[in-house]
Amino acid sequence: MQIPAQYNQLMPYLILSTASEFLEFAKTVFGATEQFTQLRPDGSVMHAELRIGQAVIMFADANETVSVRTAGMCLLVEDVDGVYAKAVSQGASSLQAPEDKDYGKQGGFQDKFGNQWWLIESIK
Repeated sequence: MQIPAQYNQLMPYLILSTASEFLEFAKTVFGATEQFTQLRPDGSVMHAELRIGQAVIMFADANETVSVRTAGMCLLVEDVDGVYAKAVSQGASSLQAPEDKDYGKQGGFQDKFGNQWWLIESIK
């Protein structure tokens, strides 16, 4: 199997109520970069891709035939406190304030699009 360089073998695909807002959230909070976006004639997102480090997340706007489908994701980061604070400042709600665990620092939040994010600073 040959996987194109811009993709991974497994990638989440989110269906959101406001996909373009999700892209801006991901850029602000995670430093994500936009990899591809294709719009429908009405201006909604038909298909988009963002990159966080080596990870690719695909997403689109929900419509009359495809309903919202969110996900829970674990993201390894260098600064749990900083990413968590950015997310909360961008409208995310806390699931768990950052705290030290046996395996490293962890925090969690739910973004305003319904996705849950679990941040881990280091895995020991």
